[in-house]
Amino acid sequence: MNNSSNEKIITDVLQKAQKEGGITLKEKLRKLLVERHIPHIPVIDEVESLRPLGHGVFGIVELIRYKKKLYAHKRARQNTSEQRSGILEEGIKLSDIARHHPNIQRLNFINLRTFGLVIDYCSNGSLDVFVRDKTSNCTLVDVLSWSYQLADALSFLHSYKIIHRDVKMQNILLKDNCQTLVLTDYGTATQLGKSWMTDNVGTPITMAPEVFAYNQYAEQCDIYSWSIVFWQLISKKLLPYGGEGKGFLLSVVQNKLRPPKFNHCPELFIALLYRSWHSDPNERPTLLFIKKVLRLILNTLPKKKQEYTPEIANEIQNQWINEYNLPEKHLPYEPRFNNEQSMNLYQEHLTIMERIMKIQKDITELKQKQATFDHYEDVLYENDQLQKKIDELRSKTVT
Repeated sequence: MNNSSNEKIITDVLQKAQKEGGITLKEKLRKLLVERHIPHIPVIDEVESLRPLGHGVFGIVELIRYKKKLYAHKRARQNTSEQRSGILEEGIKLSDIARHHPNIQRLNFINLRTFGLVIDYCSNGSLDVFVRDKTSNCTLVDVLSWSYQLADALSFLHSYKIIHRDVKMQNILLKDNCQTLVLTDYGTATQLGKSWMTDNVGTPITMAPEVFAYNQYAEQCDIYSWSIVFWQLISKKLLPYGGEGKGFLLSVVQNKLRPPKFNHCPELFIALLYRSWHSDPNERPTLLFIKKVLRLILNTLPKKKQEYTPEIANEIQNQWINEYNLPEKHLPYEPRFNNEQSMNLYQEHLTIMERIMKIQKDITELKQKQATFDHYEDVLYENDQLQKKIDELRSKTVT
């Protein structure tokens, strides 16, 4: 598609948005398509709707196939201006995150037919379904790994001055045979540094007391939510306080009610949880500290041997291609699954690829830092030159 055709498509859809939803809907769509250059699916393109994945008060998520790839498609439940505007607002928040993170939901396209968001599909469902399944073979290594990934995702968001504000089981998805966690649903996310924020935002069970009681809070509210999710993972219980509706929130704020203590759990876990749900946000540990503690624990535990199937290998292959833009010639061949040597070589290849990607990420970050340093040096030099000119002018003025 050439530039003129693409511009015409965007112009037409913006006019349609203004006609159907007003200037607000048009401007949000324009920000995504024109300012932030988010790719779009034209109205004429074929998108196959496969099955529903979930729904909320305003949005519906469905599984779709587009150009032979599977995605999740989030669209308004009803085609009202308010609901469609809310969906696009979430897209804007997702596009605020400049770099991709493996544990953060990614915005792939805007569907021009529905004004919906086309995001990554996580085939293993949400964490709450996994916790409800008492027969699941979830191990302590899994729990710690998920908790670490969630802390890393939140740390990444906070580095972009974004608070999620609704960290809960239903907003945490799993993929790659339950090995990769993805934090999703940024409808209530907001920018850090606002002196005045909306209170009562989030889900009661994981809502920090300061969010319920006050309208001034910071990123520590996400750390509180992380601690409740960690408790749910370890206990395999979704309701820390029983089925009490919202009544327990007053006790959480006024009486410092917290989930019950574990009978059989390492003291280090208990200390980390108790500190992370402290009533004083400033007394909670940082996410960096939480990650260090979890990493230390994980390094002392026996590693769970990854099991591979043709489906998992195919999903890994697609992930390397779609997320990391690697050419297929660099990817491992599908192994012989009944051959130990072939599987060992496959695992070694994957490990090397992960190491390469880590090095490339480090190189990119170093280049960005170097560019910032070079810019600083240029500005410093320019400032010195201006100072000299000022001194010359002063000397001339004095003369």
